[in-house]
Amino acid sequence: MPSFQNTFGVQNPADLDGIAAMGLAYLTAIFSSLTTGYFIDRLGRKKIFYIASIIHITGSIIQVASNTLSVFLVGRGVSGIALGLLIPLYQSELAKASNRGRMICIYQIGTTMGSCVAFWMCFGTFYFSENNNWKIPFAVQLIPPLIMLSGLWAIPESPRWLIYREHYDEAKYILEQLRDKTDGDMDARMEFTGIVQDVSFDKIYTTNPYTALFQTGTTNYRRRTLLGIGIHAFTQLTGINALLYYLPDVLEAAGIKYRHTALIGNCVGGSVSFLATLPIFFYIDRLDRRLIMTAGALVMGISLVVISAVTARFAERIVTHGSDVYQGMDFSSTTYLSSEAATYVILVFLIIFFSGFSLSWGSMGWIYPAEIYPQLIRANAMGVTTASSYLFNLIITIISPFMFRSILWGAYLFYGLFCFIIICAVRRFYPETKRKPLEEINLVFSGALVDKQPGAHHPTTAAEALLRMEQLRYRDRCLKYEQSIQEFDDMCRPTNRLNSTPSGCVSISMPEGRPYRPPLNQMTPISEHSTEEHSTLNNHRPLIVPPNLDTVHPTHT
Repeated sequence: MPSFQNTFGVQNPADLDGIAAMGLAYLTAIFSSLTTGYFIDRLGRKKIFYIASIIHITGSIIQVASNTLSVFLVGRGVSGIALGLLIPLYQSELAKASNRGRMICIYQIGTTMGSCVAFWMCFGTFYFSENNNWKIPFAVQLIPPLIMLSGLWAIPESPRWLIYREHYDEAKYILEQLRDKTDGDMDARMEFTGIVQDVSFDKIYTTNPYTALFQTGTTNYRRRTLLGIGIHAFTQLTGINALLYYLPDVLEAAGIKYRHTALIGNCVGGSVSFLATLPIFFYIDRLDRRLIMTAGALVMGISLVVISAVTARFAERIVTHGSDVYQGMDFSSTTYLSSEAATYVILVFLIIFFSGFSLSWGSMGWIYPAEIYPQLIRANAMGVTTASSYLFNLIITIISPFMFRSILWGAYLFYGLFCFIIICAVRRFYPETKRKPLEEINLVFSGALVDKQPGAHHPTTAAEALLRMEQLRYRDRCLKYEQSIQEFDDMCRPTNRLNSTPSGCVSISMPEGRPYRPPLNQMTPISEHSTEEHSTLNNHRPLIVPPNLDTVHPTHT
């Protein structure tokens, strides 16, 4: 806005002041994301929401009250810290496997809705004559954290975090409430036992949650970390933020000649991104994750290649402007299309591009990383992957103006080709996680599965835990029975050939041999399930049960 630029003296986003004003929030978000796992694991998921809300309110107040660039940058940095603390970890830990995608998708719906409101807010206040009209959009930032603070009391703590902190009774109660189950329900008990088993195993065999991110072996933590970072890097390398942030200049290069029309186009782009995110809520848990990512990348790649080809073919001249759609947003030189038909083609494929991203990678960029980590490293891993998202976002924000100015239509081709590279990477390296419990996904990465097809389903560790616990209890009962029989035999064994009995024992006439009882290892377990049915499970993991798990009474299923 002109009033913002006049107040702080920021005339060009390519200058150091402009880069700082745009990118400082992302920079502080990177550092807060890297450390957020430590605080989330110690304070809990719910308390972090309180802290992030208060920090964001503080940063917004500083920005609105600032009159100098240095004070404004302090406010941006503080808001960035709150941004890095808010990762979609809580949703993934509360959701069931059947609706986890939809739960995390709400995060992206909120993000696109906020961007849409921001675009329209800037458009509505752009023509205000007051010198402080730039403060209105920044003041609106106070509304979401205030709403969050007012409603946090009503949400429960994550049951997986409570199990991690060994608050088993509270975790079991919350899990039953979330699943709408009664006390002792088998499904809730199985889910609870599976979480306990995995968390207990990770506590024993994982020493440091940070160094564990780069461990290899059966856990494959390093592979998971690289896949999570790759998802966020691919999301930014589709070019989505390059086009959204600089859409007015892109529209001007496409032949939109009037400032008002370009500003409306910016708002339309944000609205398309928001509205196109809504349908994914209805199919995200029905279609394969890999299919959604590859189809979205294909649509975006084709759209960008078409835009690049049309721009290269119909760019008639390179013009230099003294003013631009947004004051200070001039790239000095740009292609200009005088063909009206070419302009409409570019506008259509821009809408297709934004829709393709919102229907696929907009949500998948958050869903997939939230699914692939075990409980002990999930917070730290998602902090690292989220930091990579902000890092690539910052890089794209800085280099995109220079790309549009220097290589012209080649910028669209660059991002389009990356979309096709993304398709190959997803098909080659990313396993399927749709509708799989978080504990089962551990098996997918462990390498202990017989059927390694992307869509294969395997028994969860909860089912294995219940079966193993039942078998162990049966074995204990058999051992006690053997011991009692042996003690009875020792007491009543004849001391001589005359069958005399020790003092205090009743003489019993017994046959020469007791009825044959097979050895314990030949006895048939109570469970009718053959252990062969569980051959796909991670059999190298020992069963680990916490001391107070006696409150859970698994029964045969």
